[in-house]
Amino acid sequence: MSCRGPEDLSRSTTPKFVESIAMTVRARSDNVDVEAATLRAVARRSDSIALPDVLELRSLLDVDGEQADTLEERVRTIISAIDAELAGWDRQEVLA
Repeated sequence: MSCRGPEDLSRSTTPKFVESIAMTVRARSDNVDVEAATLRAVARRSDSIALPDVLELRSLLDVDGEQADTLEERVRTIISAIDAELAGWDRQEVLA
C-alpha cells in the first residue's frame, strides 16, 4: 500500500462528489460492476491512490451495495468503504 498524502476522501460523501462518480458509473453501461467502476472513478480523481492500491482495495472491499435503492446510494456506500479501508492503511503506517 502506498502512502497517502494530505489529500483524503473526506469530500467523498458530499452529494456533488457522489453524484459525479455515479454519473461516471452510469455512463459505463447497465451491466457494469458498480464496485469496480466506482473504485476506478475514485482512483482517477485522487492524487494519492496508485494502481497497486486500486488492485489491493478491489480485493479487500466487501460492500453489500445491492441493498441500496439508488445508484447514488450504492456509490456512497462503496466510497465510504474505500475511505474506511484507506483510513485503516493510514493507521497501520503510523504504527509502523
